[in-house]
Amino acid sequence: MFAVQLARHAGAHVIATAGPRSAERVRAYGAEQIIDYTRVSPHQVLDRPVDLVFNLVPIPPEAGEALCRAVRPGGSIVSITIPVKPPAGAGVTATHFIARNDPAQLTELITLIDSGIVRVDITAARPLTELAALHRDAEAGRTSGKTVLIP
Repeated sequence: MFAVQLARHAGAHVIATAGPRSAERVRAYGAEQIIDYTRVSPHQVLDRPVDLVFNLVPIPPEAGEALCRAVRPGGSIVSITIPVKPPAGAGVTATHFIARNDPAQLTELITLIDSGIVRVDITAARPLTELAALHRDAEAGRTSGKTVLIP
C-alpha cells in the first residue's frame, strides 16, 4: 500500500496487481488500474509497455524475464525480493533494491503520514508473544492492513 501511495504522490499513473480480496483496498490507495494476478499475468494484459515495474513478490527467474517484457526500452524494473536479469538487448535497467534504515527517509515518510498524504491502515494490535500466530494468519490470507506488535 505504501508503494501505491508513494507512486501516486510522485505523479505516476499506477497500475497495480492485486487479488480479489485486496483489489478495492489497493484502488482506494490510488491505483488507477488493477490487474488480478490470480487470473492473468500483468505483461499479458497491458496495452503498452510501462516505464517502471516495481516487483514486491518472490518470483522465479523466468517470471522476471516476463516482467521485463512489460517494460518499455529505456524503462526500469526494481525488485525488492530477488535480482531480476533482463534479457540481452531488452534495453531495460534492473535494480535489486535493498532497504536500509535511513533516518532522513524515515522522517520524510513520517511527514507524509502525519500530513495525510500517506495512510497507514492499522487493523489490529497484538502482543509480541503472538508473532508466530500472526505469521501463520498472514500466510493463510487471514490478515489485512497493518498489525502493530505490542511488547
